Amino acid sequence: MTQTINTATPDYIVDGTLTDGEAWVPLITTVVSGTSTSNVQMQSSTGANDWSQYMDLVLISSARSLTTDGVVNLRFNNDTGSNYVGQILQGNGTDDSAYFQSLTNADIAVIPKSTATADFFGSFVCTMFDINAGKYTSLQSLRANNMNAAGSPNIIAMTTFCWKNQAAVTEIDVFIASGTAAFAANSRFDLFGVLPRMVTV
Repeated sequence: MTQTINTATPDYIVDGTLTDGEAWVPLITTVVSGTSTSNVQMQSSTGANDWSQYMDLVLISSARSLTTDGVVNLRFNNDTGSNYVGQILQGNGTDDSAYFQSLTNADIAVIPKSTATADFFGSFVCTMFDINAGKYTSLQSLRANNMNAAGSPNIIAMTTFCWKNQAAVTEIDVFIASGTAAFAANSRFDLFGVLPRMVTV
């Protein structure tokens, strides 16, 4: 696994003052190499990667599982307690469902697993809101993937979760639900920070 972290002095700070630069700032890019990985960990550090300056975080991913489990989970700040509650709406072109979950992590995606057509990857975009606001952090994940060449089953879903903790988010762990599962080579995870606008409109 290779991970690139942006710790450079932020371009959007001029003489110690925030300017109204790019709203999205690239923070961390993780690409799974030839050896698989079971957990993608991202942490706040320094420079542009100091998460305390951001309003939201956005994770964009293209991934595949090496096992028969393709459920992708997310945790904040190593919190393994039953502090994640959410709703999931999904459909596959034939069936649809909506259900509530109370878990020890947020269920953010389902990606192609080992039984899917070779080289098929699933995509998802997960937005984590108000990560420094001193209130419960909420997230929304949109996902879509194609499990085989015939196009069935296609899965499109929206997940919303609340982390019942008021702490600022300083770490994110992304992993597949089964403890022995791992992300396949070339799975990619790009994390962005979203700056608050500093100008009057």
